[in-house]
Amino acid sequence: MEPSAHPRSIRVVPGELDTTVVTTRLLVPTPAQPSWSPFRRVAESIANRARQLPTHAHEREEVLTYVTEGFASYQFEDGAIESVPRGSGRLLTAPGRVSHRISPATGGAIRWFNLVVALPAASTGASRLQRMSPQAAAIEEDTVIVRPIVGPRAPMSSSTGFECQELQFPNGGATFRKVGLDHRAIFYATSGRGSVDHKAIEAGEAAFVEGMPGVAIEGDDGFSVLLATAPG
Repeated sequence: MEPSAHPRSIRVVPGELDTTVVTTRLLVPTPAQPSWSPFRRVAESIANRARQLPTHAHEREEVLTYVTEGFASYQFEDGAIESVPRGSGRLLTAPGRVSHRISPATGGAIRWFNLVVALPAASTGASRLQRMSPQAAAIEEDTVIVRPIVGPRAPMSSSTGFECQELQFPNGGATFRKVGLDHRAIFYATSGRGSVDHKAIEAGEAAFVEGMPGVAIEGDDGFSVLLATAPG
């Protein structure tokens, strides 16, 4: 059997609420989870017209923005403002310093999942912005609906090898997801209740998994979870 790069472990922790700029449920970094290489930041945020995330920069990072509720606008550098409705995504690969911004497109609120992965220190070349439309295909697997976001069968691909998908359990059920002995994974519950490897998890909580070939996921009706894996 292939040796594991990590000790086998799975921990469920609640996201830490941060309201300094916009309302954010922060998963990495927090006192409970200060680091989870190669992930630099994993969070779910809510913004409205009164509380918006300002334009900000990234360097030597790959940044996923995935809208889970509302109708957002997205701007890369000084480019055109793009409409990003629910189910849309943007993947920014930034070897050099570049800026972007996500904000509500109308008067309502938006909710989005944000994931930042470190690029190798020697990364060079031009920045790259990939797009995912809300019409991107979902795959029905028995009792779970799988929506690939980044990786195989997905409209966006990572230069660092991380993958992301959304799992929805409209009528409850179970599935098995591959992780990999040399990978780390984060399972973040966006709605409902379920379990990861028989450990209970509910909306706002995340399961951190390492050193495991894969895990079983079970969900009640309406359970939804975002899964991100990366070599680490």
